Amino acid sequence: MMDRRRLILDGARAASDARDQVGLDLIDPVDVYALAEAMGIRVRFLPVSMEGFYRKAIPPRIMLSALRPLARKAFTCAHEVGHHWFGHGSTIDELKSDERQDSDIPEEILANAFAAFILMPSIGVRRAFNSRGWKPATANPIQILTIASEFGVGYETLLTHLSVTLNDMPRDVRVELGKWAPQRIRKKLLGDGEADGLVILDDHQRCASVDLEEGYALAVPTGATLTGDVLTPRQSIDGFDVYDAVGRGRATVTTPRWQVEARVAPTRFIGPANYRFLEDPDD
Repeated sequence: MMDRRRLILDGARAASDARDQVGLDLIDPVDVYALAEAMGIRVRFLPVSMEGFYRKAIPPRIMLSALRPLARKAFTCAHEVGHHWFGHGSTIDELKSDERQDSDIPEEILANAFAAFILMPSIGVRRAFNSRGWKPATANPIQILTIASEFGVGYETLLTHLSVTLNDMPRDVRVELGKWAPQRIRKKLLGDGEADGLVILDDHQRCASVDLEEGYALAVPTGATLTGDVLTPRQSIDGFDVYDAVGRGRATVTTPRWQVEARVAPTRFIGPANYRFLEDPDD
């Protein structure tokens, strides 16, 4: 009989080992595309209706759907890296809803757990809440989106991790927070103006880089300084300046507490992952 909990723990241990192998701690967010590259895996975005594809070869390859939301692509990449780490054969992950359904296939459970813990290590997620004086059991939607932004994951993905995997959030809280779609949160914060996505970086965040796509909005602490022309001022909200991602490229965001490289890719970018935010890629 399959022991799902044991498989999840195996995935968590493997994620910890993988972070250690590439010199990462168990606290800070990870750039999953850089992680794949460090493992010798080539990652490419394709205009296909699937989640992702792992090809066991020399060199190993991961193909991701360019049609999926930004955070979803990162999670799927981590999932495929999990297949690689465990030595699984070539796999195709079909197109699914934004909240990946539970699988009864051991290899998929392992890859899902690996992805969750490589992107959202338990120590790091709990630090993220504690440093802000927040608790998962009493968190509001904006707080969840803020921590999801720090780790580069989707709103629903973080909710699932907190409630199902870490058991840090009661089910009734999870259900209530799940009623807040990201679009609804954006409207609450930004008003009626359009934005394809919203990333919030507050004073407590610890990521070194953040991925955006053209059409996304980035909220940073009021008074942060920016260099580069790929982000343009949009509006100010309580404690934050909001910028629109308007072009492919990179910008540096600096506050007294941190400096982040903001990287903007075209919507539905097709090509090698490490070229996604380069102004003039040589494909």
